[in-house]
Amino acid sequence: MPDDYVARFGWTRRDLLLLPVCGLFVVVGVAMASSGDMVMGPLAVLLGGGYLALSTTCAVSRRIALAVTEQGMTFGAVPPWPASRTAHVPWDDVESVVVWRQSAGDTSTRYIGVLRRAGAPPLPGSMRSRTLMKVGWALVPADVSEPLMVDSRPVAFWRLDQERLSAALHRYAPHVAVIDEG
Repeated sequence: MPDDYVARFGWTRRDLLLLPVCGLFVVVGVAMASSGDMVMGPLAVLLGGGYLALSTTCAVSRRIALAVTEQGMTFGAVPPWPASRTAHVPWDDVESVVVWRQSAGDTSTRYIGVLRRAGAPPLPGSMRSRTLMKVGWALVPADVSEPLMVDSRPVAFWRLDQERLSAALHRYAPHVAVIDEG
């Protein structure tokens, strides 16, 4: 429907800026490996090539990253993760939508998550394993609660339009608060 907000995986401006850098990593890594550096050369190829492969997979897939519709919110899984990790949250389960940031040095990644009613069933693709949660707690800001961390998705390989998000939320779920923490 025209009033729905749908964001799809694809290249963002940041990704397009990183693509040549990653290509350079691959070229330099191959040159380093050719000259005998069997640690840093392959590592550079792996990092640059891995990002190129992941970003291309995301861009080509055009899968839904986030959808806000009359039925609720849908959080897609980053390709190459299977589409079975896509999570649909009906409006009755949503108390608020939170946009927050995870910092890592000089950069940060935005996340979008939902705070859901108590007793709502776990979402597919949520970070529920104890090991992943321990890693997450080492990186997540202190003001982000466990339920929010678990039911959040990175805004990576797609662009979040907060104006369209807010308009769709206001239209379909005026009872749902939008909290922007970053």
